[in-house]
Amino acid sequence: MKPVWPNVPLSRWSKRLFKLLALFVTSVFLVTGLSVPGYGAAQPTVLTPNAAEAGLEGLLAQDPNTAGNATLYFETPTFTVSVFPRNSQTLRMNVYNKETRQTEQLNAPVTRRDGIISSNWISYDSFGSRGGRNIVYRASGNLTNNQARLEIVDVPTSSILLSQNSTSVRDFFLPGANPNPNPNPGQGDLLNRTFVGFDTQNHSVRVFNDNGVTKMNVYNRITNQPLVNGLTATAEATEIAPYRCWVNYFSGQSYGGVAARYFVRVSGDGQARLDVIAPNGGVLLSEPRVSSSPLVTNIPQADRPECFGSGGTVPDGAGLEPYVAAVFGGDNELQRVRQVLPSGSSQGVGGLTCVINPRFENAPQGRFINAAECSDRNDASAVVNFLRARGLNSRLVYRNFRYR
Repeated sequence: MKPVWPNVPLSRWSKRLFKLLALFVTSVFLVTGLSVPGYGAAQPTVLTPNAAEAGLEGLLAQDPNTAGNATLYFETPTFTVSVFPRNSQTLRMNVYNKETRQTEQLNAPVTRRDGIISSNWISYDSFGSRGGRNIVYRASGNLTNNQARLEIVDVPTSSILLSQNSTSVRDFFLPGANPNPNPNPGQGDLLNRTFVGFDTQNHSVRVFNDNGVTKMNVYNRITNQPLVNGLTATAEATEIAPYRCWVNYFSGQSYGGVAARYFVRVSGDGQARLDVIAPNGGVLLSEPRVSSSPLVTNIPQADRPECFGSGGTVPDGAGLEPYVAAVFGGDNELQRVRQVLPSGSSQGVGGLTCVINPRFENAPQGRFINAAECSDRNDASAVVNFLRARGLNSRLVYRNFRYR
């Protein structure tokens, strides 16, 4: 027997209200029954902005943070460097680049190298790569004044690609060092005010800040005489090769009783030299930095040319040396030079400090063939004699600040 459903007549407005109510109930069911489970299954976990920032800072801090438990921990203008742990025979190195916000070395093995800079320095080497080059990160500490520095050395050539002195030292527990170093040992006002400092074979050079004024000291270590003592120095943004992309400071008034200026020059890849130039452009003294002592480079950004460190002054892979073995002639002579002195060789003139890459160059005196450029005058003269013996019109050219 079928149940009897009540038959209640509804008005037109009641039927419309009933339909709207049924539609609302159905919508609520669909939303609550389908949407909520789908959200829980499909959405990934999302960090809040604060959590994400904290995670990034933890990465930048080079986990584990070794400050307070390091053999050597210091800051340079660009890097944070740590050799750790303390009082251990097995050491590791961290190198963090503050400009790029990237870790360049992390827990990398370390080799101790005593006396590689001088007897007062202890160095720690860690092999790595940078910009596609095999390099060594060298963290060093000076036992005399608790100074520290970082050098990046190119392995194939042993040249210094970067050299920065410490701006602060947190841990300094090298063998033989003061067991209770000051919070900022050996830095003091002197180091923080030094823009450039290095030694040549016979001289010590320093460019520094004295109450907002840039000054220069040049000291002759042979005669124990100051040649420039606290005289005002000027940063020169030269457009003259080969020092166009170098930092150049000049100061001084005389050399050996002759009017002259002293030029302190530093390149972005760690080269440095002292030149003394007479008013007529004559070179009275030219000495490169010796690697037995560190190069201090805390150069203000305002004193750096835009191309500093770019290598823009190095044409076709050649060097930046001051002595040039020049040949005068045209294309035929250039081909002859390349035959007797191929690029990259030292054929017939062995033992030279020269970069050999024959090519045309231009100077105010005219165009010539740069057969070789050398850091030593005698080596450049040997190339000149070698070329003359083969019938080429060659002579020695010196690149001073009026070269171009």
